[in-house]
Amino acid sequence: MLLLECNDLSFSYHTHTGEIPVIKSVSFRIQKGEFVSIVGPSGCGKSTLLGLLTGILSPEEGEIKIHYKQEGTQSFYGYMLQQDHLLEWYDIWDNVCLGPKINHCLDTDCKEYLHTLLTRYQLDAFAHKKPSQLSGGMRQRAALIRTLAMKPELLYLDEPFSALDYQNRLNAADDIGKIIQKEGKTAVLVTHDIGEAISLSSRVLVLSRRPSTIIKEFVLPFQNTGLSSLEIRNLPDFSTYFNLIWKELNTT
Repeated sequence: MLLLECNDLSFSYHTHTGEIPVIKSVSFRIQKGEFVSIVGPSGCGKSTLLGLLTGILSPEEGEIKIHYKQEGTQSFYGYMLQQDHLLEWYDIWDNVCLGPKINHCLDTDCKEYLHTLLTRYQLDAFAHKKPSQLSGGMRQRAALIRTLAMKPELLYLDEPFSALDYQNRLNAADDIGKIIQKEGKTAVLVTHDIGEAISLSSRVLVLSRRPSTIIKEFVLPFQNTGLSSLEIRNLPDFSTYFNLIWKELNTT
């Protein structure tokens, strides 16, 4: 089922020194249930593209079409940033309740849903702890549960593991991937980490240098195999796709 469609998106930043083209004629589709990663050279405009998808920025050319929104969805998309932005003066329970509270929909059903998520993902014992008392990976799980609180149709992930050290990054990515798959969510991940993109995704879109356009799409065979992202990294095909994507990024 088609969820989102982007047609010929283009965007430039305008400064006192002139126009800086960043995105040029980018088109792609997102199907319900997919996990799509977007990779590209540093500074190519990956986060700008995510800004267009979330509506934070408006395209100068092209359009974004929403084709499906499930009944009961409070917000079409949820957004996870590079930092978890958990509020230190709130405990974890108050943090995950923040969105529904602001939107005046923190009813009994919503509270039960959040209790279920905290229990399911081993955070119920930490519900009344402050964020500083949690590990980096646990904080990311809490941040994702906060994002899921509004039952979004689509999740946008903007390098959500970049603040973690390598070992915690691997574990957090594995945790988040499992949660997204178990909750049946559609996700778009922006990352500079090729291994992260391959181990989590059903498709990887490769951007060129600025002004960015999509130069290659890789359809991956790993999703719905029952394997975790850590297990996928040990497969022979993982290295094959890693090298193919690396080559594309270094020939643009």
